[in-house]
Amino acid sequence: MNEFEDLQQPEEEQVSLQDYLRILYRGRWIIIISFLVVMIATVYLTFTTPKVYEAVGTLIVESQGSMERNLFDFAYSGNQTTLITNQVEILKSRKLAEKVVRTLEEDVYRDSLKIFQPADDGSYMTSRSQVNWIMEHLEVNPKKDTDVIEVKFQAGSPFEAKNIANEVIQNFRMLNIELNKQELVDLRDFLEEQLQIKREELRNSEEALKNYREKEKLISLDKETSEAISRYAESQAQLEQALVEMDAYLEQKKSLEDQLENRRSSFSTEISVVSSPILEQLQSEYAKLVSEKVTYETLIAQDRVDPAEYNLQLQSLENRLKAQEKRLQDEAKKIAATSMVQDPLLIAQNLTVKILEAETQIKGLRAKITALQNIMKDYDIQLSKLPNQSLELARLTRELEVDQETYNLMTKKLEETRITEAGQEENIQILDLAILPDSPIKPKKRLNLMLGALIGLGLGIGLTFLLEYFDDSIKNPEELEKMGFPILATIPEISSKEVIENVISANGESEEMGEARQIETRLVTHFDPKSPVSEAYRTLRTNIQFKNKKTKQHVILVTSSAPKEGKSTTVANLAITMAQMGNKTVLIDGDLRRPVIHSIFNMKKENGLTNYLIGNATLKEIVRPTFVEHLAVIPSGPLPPNPSELLGSDEMKKLLEDLKNQFEVILFDSPPVIAVTDAAIMSTLVDGIVLVIKAHQTHREAIKRAKSLLDTAEARIFGSLLNGVNIQKTYGTNYYYYYYQYYQYYGHDLKRRKRSIA
Repeated sequence: MNEFEDLQQPEEEQVSLQDYLRILYRGRWIIIISFLVVMIATVYLTFTTPKVYEAVGTLIVESQGSMERNLFDFAYSGNQTTLITNQVEILKSRKLAEKVVRTLEEDVYRDSLKIFQPADDGSYMTSRSQVNWIMEHLEVNPKKDTDVIEVKFQAGSPFEAKNIANEVIQNFRMLNIELNKQELVDLRDFLEEQLQIKREELRNSEEALKNYREKEKLISLDKETSEAISRYAESQAQLEQALVEMDAYLEQKKSLEDQLENRRSSFSTEISVVSSPILEQLQSEYAKLVSEKVTYETLIAQDRVDPAEYNLQLQSLENRLKAQEKRLQDEAKKIAATSMVQDPLLIAQNLTVKILEAETQIKGLRAKITALQNIMKDYDIQLSKLPNQSLELARLTRELEVDQETYNLMTKKLEETRITEAGQEENIQILDLAILPDSPIKPKKRLNLMLGALIGLGLGIGLTFLLEYFDDSIKNPEELEKMGFPILATIPEISSKEVIENVISANGESEEMGEARQIETRLVTHFDPKSPVSEAYRTLRTNIQFKNKKTKQHVILVTSSAPKEGKSTTVANLAITMAQMGNKTVLIDGDLRRPVIHSIFNMKKENGLTNYLIGNATLKEIVRPTFVEHLAVIPSGPLPPNPSELLGSDEMKKLLEDLKNQFEVILFDSPPVIAVTDAAIMSTLVDGIVLVIKAHQTHREAIKRAKSLLDTAEARIFGSLLNGVNIQKTYGTNYYYYYYQYYQYYGHDLKRRKRSIA
């Protein structure tokens, strides 16, 4: 029965801190190399990267300005946060960058700036590249919970950073003044144009009235007619005023749409049709209230109603109009914030609100104009009843008074606009201009070196764990135990150089002779019997004896899952340790494909196992003594074309029976299990199998596959041997020190005794 089947698969153990430390120790060179490479690159980049200086200036944004007020007392519909956001966007705009470039071109220090200097190939930056360079090196940061904006500019020299930062601040201030006054400038130009036209009309009216009076010999009209004409003129003046105001609003709306056009293509045409049911209803109610107010004002002016009663109603209408204006502003804000009117810049929303408010005022003025026109029709009917001469005089007098009233009103409005424009306050104040920076902000040497160290270590550790994750090989006995494989022994990695030195020291050979026997030095149990490796092979021998303690005679097969795992060296040293106990031992080279045993023992492979199996040699002829007492070797012989058939033949069974009569221990070296079927065939002839596993080479899947093949052949597996374990690499320097302390002590004692004998 296979002893492996009696073993229960142990529960998966959690990875401990010690396991992580072992992984890090095994990958220490990867970590060190990664750290050094990253640090060297970091140091090179840090000390070769051009220095960058940063100059900082600050601005404060006030809430007053033309965007918050205009000729017709629009209330600013935004908030301070939006206003600051708008100014930040203006600071980042291409328009401002272009103004800065034009200003720098005219400065006296122009030639000392990078954007005007030639490149290495002698070429100069284009205007577009200069603007882009300004925008790329400019940083604008509004300070949280304040109205302050920080303007930062980065350049290759302190002088350049400071001067360009200040040029940005100064040009932004001038651009802001231009933008704030733009609406008032447009309105002033419009009023001046209209006032010139009205001045000409007033002169014509005065000439017409004067000529008519001289012609008809009429001096004046009666009192009732004069009063009617005055009221007519007053209504006409109000109508003219309403028309002028509506034209002004239309002009202002056009100016706002032009500003918005720069931020969103074709948006101005869409604004005129933006509406909602609530907004349309509010605008209709607003127009109706305006019409009622005009009617009440006219009735009171004509003394046709009780002023006390109608003044109360008029006051009520004014209150309702103010409330309606507030509701219209709120609705305009909602529409500007919806998906119907969206813009990446918040300033577009503010412009949209103002356009919608202008539309509301225009609708109200249209209602007022309609009401005044209806009132004037009544006056026209009343005046049409006068005699022809009086009617013409009344008409000319009315036109004169209307032109005079309108001219006075427009003159007043123009002066008010000029005063407002002249007294327009700036909403941008400079707190601090930029000064020369003391030190560069880039490269940050200390930070870069710290980051380089962290990245180097992190990269090395990451690569170590990544390689560990993809490395499916067995590295230490604990991993085999977790897989449920009994460990017979752990063989440390053999240092050929160290063994050669011991051979030279023990035998008194020259260095050339010792190197010539390098293959023989694989027999460490013979040439260096006190080494830890020899002790490990003796441990293997002892554990095998315990596995097969029911009989003193042992027939054992040593194999591996794949080539080059050290099975031949293992079986050779195991044979020596068996012989050293006084057991008559024979080692058979059963690897009839790539035999090695004859080379290890420095003999020829001719006249060996295959010669006996085909009947060309006797047992006595193939068994060869060695330099190790009680140990004989049967080499492979010539390589046959059919190794598997020979190994499974009756002659092989007969050979084993004959050998059992002469030897106490029979050891077989065989090909790897997975490669060919030789080991599986031979497993039925032996007492047990030792599976050799090479540390850091043999993969888990190969081990499982080998065990599966041996289980299929119903072979008895004594256990596994982990070969080539690098103690220092696997466990660390402390374990390495304690492991070799015993060997170093006795090795030193051995040398001391040799010196005493000499």
